[in-house]
Amino acid sequence: MILLLFFLTLLWVPKDTESAKILVYCPSISKSHVLLCAKYADLLHNAQHDTVLFIPTYTSQLDDFNGAKHAKVWRLQNISSKYDELHETFSDVLEDTHIGFLDRLRFEYAWWIPMCKAIAEQKHRLQHLIDYQFDMAIVEDIDYCNFAVVRSLGIKNIALLSSEPLMDKIAWDLGIPAPASYVPSIEENPNHDRMGFFERLVNTYKYTQSIIVHHMIDKWIMEIFRTHVHPNFPSTTELVRNVSVVFVNTNEMFDIARPVSSKIVYVGMLKGSYENATLCEELDSYFNKGINGSIFISFGTVAPFKLLPSRIKRSIIYAIEKLQNYHFVLKLAEEDLESRKMFDSLKNINLVDWVPQNAVLKHPNLKLFVSHGGMNSVLESMSYGVPMVLMPVFTDQFKNAKTVERRGAGKMISRETIKDETFYNEISNILENSEYQKNAKRIAKLIKTRPFSANERVLKWIDFVLKYPVNLDLQSNNFSLFTYFHFDVLIFIIFSFIAGRFIYHNIHFKIKKQ
Repeated sequence: MILLLFFLTLLWVPKDTESAKILVYCPSISKSHVLLCAKYADLLHNAQHDTVLFIPTYTSQLDDFNGAKHAKVWRLQNISSKYDELHETFSDVLEDTHIGFLDRLRFEYAWWIPMCKAIAEQKHRLQHLIDYQFDMAIVEDIDYCNFAVVRSLGIKNIALLSSEPLMDKIAWDLGIPAPASYVPSIEENPNHDRMGFFERLVNTYKYTQSIIVHHMIDKWIMEIFRTHVHPNFPSTTELVRNVSVVFVNTNEMFDIARPVSSKIVYVGMLKGSYENATLCEELDSYFNKGINGSIFISFGTVAPFKLLPSRIKRSIIYAIEKLQNYHFVLKLAEEDLESRKMFDSLKNINLVDWVPQNAVLKHPNLKLFVSHGGMNSVLESMSYGVPMVLMPVFTDQFKNAKTVERRGAGKMISRETIKDETFYNEISNILENSEYQKNAKRIAKLIKTRPFSANERVLKWIDFVLKYPVNLDLQSNNFSLFTYFHFDVLIFIIFSFIAGRFIYHNIHFKIKKQ
């Protein structure tokens, strides 16, 4: 008996962290957002945590899409049809890249506030989440209402998942400096860290607009939850200030350098079973075609090809017609019969409804990726060293595209400037200049060899904040604007200088008079 106990003691190895109940809260805003959340949920599940991916339905088109391969998936359906109704008008947004202050305010209100109100009114449908008593939650950031919902469930230990680069509103709430002279504002802003006077002027406007809109959204969400949940419900700004850690969905080896705080953890592309995805024989044959190689075109799930203005479609078709030595593979919805007819006469193209993008970007015959510039697509392309042509649609995609351009790994196209020859000119430029591929391969090497993998960073930080309630805040997130920008000190210095000059002149005058 003693011998048996001895061997059992040798076999028992204590875990660093006990299994925790973790909620990953992620509304179905788009397929790419759900897929990102699913990767985090699967990673934590495989690390022996009791992980639940919770998906409130925003668009009913994703009701059958879970994304997760291992973690439990719970859903909340039939919340409101408002998001689906707005999505039908999305083609209007694709025509122009310029969104003014009032347009931005209307856009943010229309897309997020009605859904937020609907969830708050139906909070009784979330009782099973309260009863499960989660230890912590990972909350996706694009809709700030998410933080209020999770806090209303009684979960205080929150990790913020930024599905884009570090957003202006998050940096602001955390008190992180964002000098407009070299830190580009994220939303609808095609700038990088090298800006002339006009670019800095626009960047200052974009940043100011972003923060004002953020405060308005925060006010509206707070009113909703103080009406439907508790009269003293905290603001989302306060909730974000108190998150334990911020996981940013970009890689510092690629992204533009900027000030951060100790709460910020650059993650980038998580590794998982999806990385081992391979192309079926038919898809593989598509990408093996082309005398000089193949080109993949996909504008993501939020901006499908059918919603693009006709002049943009014509420009893409013109490029395919002119580049006969390359074979094109275009992601196009199977039910989009009207768009499919436009390619009937072209011999150097195959249309696909869906492909495993990781497997495509690893294909040895792929020479270029034409994309909308979503963070996931950009990260994947840079991780595999594939140059890009990018046509951003909204939010962070402009900044992502400019970062690719800044790194010398691709070119950005502005939608409002597109003419018949635009795509042909930019694609030809990249294919004929080997520097783009060389720079993309260099970025891929930096990403691959970065100290500590994306998976390690997430798992170790989750374990750490589960064990130790930490406070890594910058004191600046509690300052008023007056204190933050040192106005009190500047006023004191100016007053002291004026007073000193006055006293000096009085004394000098009296001495001179004597």
